[in-house]
This record gives sequence, structure tokens and C-alpha cells, in this order.
Amino acid sequence: MLLSANMIRLHDTFGIEKMFDVMASAGIEGIDFNNDVHEYCTTEHDAEFYRELGKYAASRGVAICQAHAPFPSSYVEEDKSAKRFEEIVQGIRNAAYLGAPMIVVHPCTHLDFSVEGNPEILFEYNLDFYKRLIPVARECGIKIAIENIGRVSITSTPERLNKLFDTLNDPVFTVCFDVGHCLLQGVEPAEAIRAIGPRLVDGCTHVHDNNGDRDTHTLPYYGKVDWESVMKALADIDYQGDLNYEASAFIKDIPVALYYDGLTYMAKVGRYLIERFEYYKGNK
Repeated sequence: MLLSANMIRLHDTFGIEKMFDVMASAGIEGIDFNNDVHEYCTTEHDAEFYRELGKYAASRGVAICQAHAPFPSSYVEEDKSAKRFEEIVQGIRNAAYLGAPMIVVHPCTHLDFSVEGNPEILFEYNLDFYKRLIPVARECGIKIAIENIGRVSITSTPERLNKLFDTLNDPVFTVCFDVGHCLLQGVEPAEAIRAIGPRLVDGCTHVHDNNGDRDTHTLPYYGKVDWESVMKALADIDYQGDLNYEASAFIKDIPVALYYDGLTYMAKVGRYLIERFEYYKGNK
């Protein structure tokens, strides 16, 4: 299990190549390439740019473990949704050029889920949305990971996520399990992992903590997630993916001069979690 991390805050501070240098030096082995940086979900850079960037990352010992499509995936306005769909498609292509094995594509959440009739509308809308991405993903040889997102949304509970995933029923899809989002929904993450089960085995994670009230994206053990039970649950389902941080908010309020020390500590916590995973994996 590799330790990887979302790049957004480091990219904004250091730029693309130095970001890889800093992460590698701190002990982060992989990266979640973030297409929320607008230039990476457009045609601003060609395929060769991404291929060379992937090579540079590899030269620094950093794998491109996964990518992150731009968020949100849809809007109330149809023209904005159409534009975003094209940006997501471009993000998939760019992630494939980088060599990412999968890209997280968030479900569409542009309607209020609590309004009568909207859950059914959103379910059908998301079916169509993800089905339209299947040919692109197959062409690019990349998987699409569906994330559990939001306090109340089409994938906010294991049951809802499983229904969407199973109805799509295509091997191009996998699951991104976001630990912090799960806690905000009031569901114990370990229970959710077991409920999602085989759908997550070849997928990915967003690892971060919170206090159950706000999506603070902080480091494990700085919130209320029971991390011992999470790592045991991942081992119990034979999870094959990486431990991927989405916890960059942990360093957002410290001086840039201390970022390296913060990242080094984050890496130490991540390695401890991986050790716990390996312990449970070897002692089923």
C-alpha cells in the first residue's frame, strides 16, 4: 500500500515540479493529481506535457496513483453542465496521459436531494452522466471511481452508492471511499467499508478526519474517525489500493517554511496507518 496525497495546496504554493520534489523528500510516495486546478481539465497542455510530467514524477519516486476530476460535476444551468462535462472528459484524457490508473469523478448533485422527486431525478441523471463517460474511459484505459459525497446525496450512504454502482454494472467503474464524508453522514466508516465491500477492493481512498460537523479535511487522529477500525475494515475486504490523503487543510494555517515539517509528520502518520492495515491483513 503506497502513501499518496492530494496535490492542490502544494501545487498552489510551489508549482508543479517543485511540488513533486517536496512531496518525495517528505516521504509521500504517490499523488492524487487534481484537475480542480483549471489548466489541467482543459486543452492548455498537450499529451506530451502530461507524459513528460509523469516521467518527472517517476524520476522523483512519486507515482501518479489517481486523479481528481473537477468539482462539481453538474449545475442547474444546462449550458454550465455541458461545459463541465467536456472539462471532465478532458481531465480523464489528461489523467490517462499522466499514467493514472483511475480518476475520481464526483456524482452530480445540482438538485436539492431533500425535495420530493429529486432523488429519483438525480439517480437517472447520474446513470446517464456516468454512462456517457464509459467510452472515454475505455478508450483511455482508465477506471472511473465514484465517490461517496455530501451529507445528503445520491452516494452519501453505502446503500445509495451501491445502488448506483450496481445499476451501472460496468467494469470501468470502481469506488473512491471518502472517510471524512462518511463520518459527516453519521455512518461509521468501518461499517460503510464493509457494506461497500468488493466494489472498493480495486478502488481508492480519500483519507482525512473531522469532528462530524464540518468537512475540515484534517489529518487522521485530529477528529473523531476511529482509524483502527477503518484500517481493519480495509484489510478485511482485501483492499488493494493506496492510502491517499485528502488532508491538506492540516498544513493550510502554518507558514510555508514549515510545510516540509508538516508533510513529514503527515507521512509518519500515514505510514503508521499502513502498518496497522498490514497487521490486520496478516492476522485475519
